[in-house]
Amino acid sequence: MQLLIRFGLLFLLGIGATGHSMTNQMWLLLNNNSDSRDGRGDVDIQILSLLQQVAAPELQIEPMRLGDARSWLLLRQHPNYCAMSKIWTPERAEFLHFSASPTSVYPPLLLVSDRQFGSESIDFQRLLQQQPKLKIGLVQGRSYGENLDALVKQFPKNFYQRGGEFAAETLLQMLSKQRLDAIVEFAATVRSHEQQVAQAGEFIRHRLQSQPVIKGFLVCHKSPAGQLLIDIVNQKMQLPQYRNTVFKLHQDYFDAEDFALISNDLQQIFSPQLTDL
Repeated sequence: MQLLIRFGLLFLLGIGATGHSMTNQMWLLLNNNSDSRDGRGDVDIQILSLLQQVAAPELQIEPMRLGDARSWLLLRQHPNYCAMSKIWTPERAEFLHFSASPTSVYPPLLLVSDRQFGSESIDFQRLLQQQPKLKIGLVQGRSYGENLDALVKQFPKNFYQRGGEFAAETLLQMLSKQRLDAIVEFAATVRSHEQQVAQAGEFIRHRLQSQPVIKGFLVCHKSPAGQLLIDIVNQKMQLPQYRNTVFKLHQDYFDAEDFALISNDLQQIFSPQLTDL
């Protein structure tokens, strides 16, 4: 009888140890349809590798490539699943924990077209109201921030959404063939694809009024286990090695014009530990 009791206690302790081990295992979901020609994906992989280094041995991070729909399903259902570079939205905050600091920072989104829409800075809502037949291309499944997401819901007939690999390049091709009037995209993404797109002239970039810098966060399933993973990540993100390297990755990726648009935000996020950059 005593032997059975001892075995039972060991079994329960084993379950407890396994459960603790599982809370320190993160499955980090990567988009299987990410555009491999966009250098931003390479930066995210480098940030992932850095996170794996600074988090070990307390937290083991294992990447997993899945389609967008499957990734969002797992994020809603499983406590050990997380993802990188996700924009905060009220809807996502209902089922996700967000890291305290972003993993990525982008300049404000631009309206890219093959013709002028008036002034350099565009009131996007007014433009859609004044030109109700405009067709604007978006990458399917992406959040564009609260302001633009609200406009997409308000003017659904004005937006065409394209998914799959090379979605951004496909939208640029459609723009060059005048199948779209414009697309909403980051300047760096447009530059990375322009050489693959035949066009009569240069694409015109319009700034959108009231558009903030875009921040992408590490997110985990909203649960006690997910919160524990986020707490560990938040702690590791304060390490000088992490802060300095992520700042430098952004500096190397963006050109001088784009970097100037995000430098103040990067300084606020990373400046306490900046050295020897």
